[in-house]
Amino acid sequence: MNDSHSASGSNVMPNADEQQHFSDAVARIERLGKSLFGVTACVVHLDGEGYGFHTQAHQYCDQLSLKEAFHVMTENSYTFSTSFGKIDNFEVRFYAVHPLRNRTGNIVGRVALIHERSRAFTAGDAHWMTDLVALLERELHFSAYEVAASSTDSSQ
Repeated sequence: MNDSHSASGSNVMPNADEQQHFSDAVARIERLGKSLFGVTACVVHLDGEGYGFHTQAHQYCDQLSLKEAFHVMTENSYTFSTSFGKIDNFEVRFYAVHPLRNRTGNIVGRVALIHERSRAFTAGDAHWMTDLVALLERELHFSAYEVAASSTDSSQ
């Protein structure tokens, strides 16, 4: 396997074949998450330039607050709105966000489950989400695509 990671951990852009392989793997994981959880969208968002999934769902995912640990919002508690926002033709009433980490443990992106109806999120769901993130992180770690940590390096 061609390992084109830089020692500094900065962004390394893979060749076209490697990038296509990684994009295909991410799309498969998104489809798997959508089906597994029965949600409207499962979205993978990586920080950094050159990462090319830019649907409205991906843009929405980029705006979600990202914490060190997995978090779930099952319903909006604001008096004047029951949704968290709108994507395409549906209002978001549930989301779950899990950070993605690079090889050194720095947060480099997120996986979000987004749904148009409020839903419960069980301990079993949390376990499946952890497994889904592990698959994605494994793909990220073994791919030639490396992203810098979310706490961006000002020297770039």
